[in-house]
Amino acid sequence: MKRLVFALMLVMGVVALPTSASAQLDLSKIGGLFGSRNQQPVAKVSPYKTLAENAPSKSEIVGTWRYSNLDLEYLGTNTFADAALSQVESVACEELRMAGVTPGSFTITLGKSGKGSIKYGDYAYNGSYTYDSSNARFELTATADNGATIKCGGFIKKVNGNLVVMLDAKDALGAFKTILPELATMGDGSTFEMIYGVVQSFPGIYISMHYTK
Repeated sequence: MKRLVFALMLVMGVVALPTSASAQLDLSKIGGLFGSRNQQPVAKVSPYKTLAENAPSKSEIVGTWRYSNLDLEYLGTNTFADAALSQVESVACEELRMAGVTPGSFTITLGKSGKGSIKYGDYAYNGSYTYDSSNARFELTATADNGATIKCGGFIKKVNGNLVVMLDAKDALGAFKTILPELATMGDGSTFEMIYGVVQSFPGIYISMHYTK
């Protein structure tokens, strides 16, 4: 279990659920949404423009940050995606809590030189990151214990002085499948694959990890 949990932390919030969670996840509600991807977009201010305009400086994100909570954010325009996220998010957060991922349970450190590290209990991994304060874009690169290199892109923002790392859910779940490919075949693999299918069907889903100093 610790290996599973730390793999989650390694990508700062990859949400992978065991097959047993499928009883809590209404897969029929999510599956029924896939045919609705051609829904007309709703006009709104671009969330990417908002992220860029409010991007923190590099100096504002440097330091050691302690995990607080997780949520999922959708930056796309398909109105059906919110329903899919509400199904996934509640189960994902509960599974993480049951696995011991609770406020204060791990920390991340972002160095001035672009080096980064994640510490969870007795486990610690080093990696690197890039951050562009002109558009808030962030990319994490790390090496898993099986030698696989993972890369996850996304954004960074600050909310009320706290750090929020938004990782592209497609990148994050893909990285998780690289780190622990056996998870995709646990049981019938239906829960993980359904969530992965939701992410692929609705571009613009981000796994947001909230941190405090």
